[in-house]
Amino acid sequence: MFMDDRASEVGSVSTPTVAIENVTKRYGDRVAVENLSLTLWAGQVFGLVGANGGGKTTTLRILADIPRPDQGHRQVLDFDLLRGTREIREPVGYMSQRFSLYADLSVFENLRFRAEVYGLNGPRLAAEAAIDDFDLREYAHCLAGQLSGGWARRLQLAAALIHPPRLILLDEPTAGLDAISRQEVWQRIGRLAAASAGVIVSTHDLDEAERCTHAELFSEARVVTEGTPEQIARSAPATAFLLSGGDARLLAPRMEAVTGVIATYPQGPCLRIVADAKAEERLIT
Repeated sequence: MFMDDRASEVGSVSTPTVAIENVTKRYGDRVAVENLSLTLWAGQVFGLVGANGGGKTTTLRILADIPRPDQGHRQVLDFDLLRGTREIREPVGYMSQRFSLYADLSVFENLRFRAEVYGLNGPRLAAEAAIDDFDLREYAHCLAGQLSGGWARRLQLAAALIHPPRLILLDEPTAGLDAISRQEVWQRIGRLAAASAGVIVSTHDLDEAERCTHAELFSEARVVTEGTPEQIARSAPATAFLLSGGDARLLAPRMEAVTGVIATYPQGPCLRIVADAKAEERLIT
């Protein structure tokens, strides 16, 4: 885990990086996030944990000021977003779960364009530096749309951090990466936090959640528990199931689609499933 005492170390800072209270977002009749509250201090790594569709992505998008919530208070980097401001997007680095760059531009062109959008001096040099920092030199002149999933995620992360931002929002940043690349991403997240950036990461993987200083566990648009990873493990209103068998790990997407499943993560050749008590019968059948 990253720096358990980080929250106490930053206690002297008067203003949190993020403070949202009772935020709710609906799309028609569907509630995407309900009565969400969250506080992030500079230097913390905050995890949004849960299965797909639980509200994690909507939360990150609200913090990036993409959709406006229907109710609640949002303060991000001293900006009160309920009053409306576009300046918040400059010090924020947002990496979406979906590929959000220009597929018909090269790796270098995407990074140079992103540097220009953020008004960096010497956008060409900034793009070259990012290419070297993320080991993208071999693919610098390849079209972004031709990259494999892992390299595309690496490019997205490079683009999100090119400014560099004070608040970093990462939606499933290790999706599609191998074990070594996943470790590299988390090492980078640790360095960003140590440099006083605030980082919020969404993940369905409880093993990755243990790397965070603080986390909230989502289920069906609501936070069911929060605290340090150890506190969540002790207090979560959920049951853990172990699914074994030859292809157990490949069943994660199907298991996450079951109502009541909060998260899944691999455990050796098996799949660990965390779900509310009512989901047990659905999982057995």
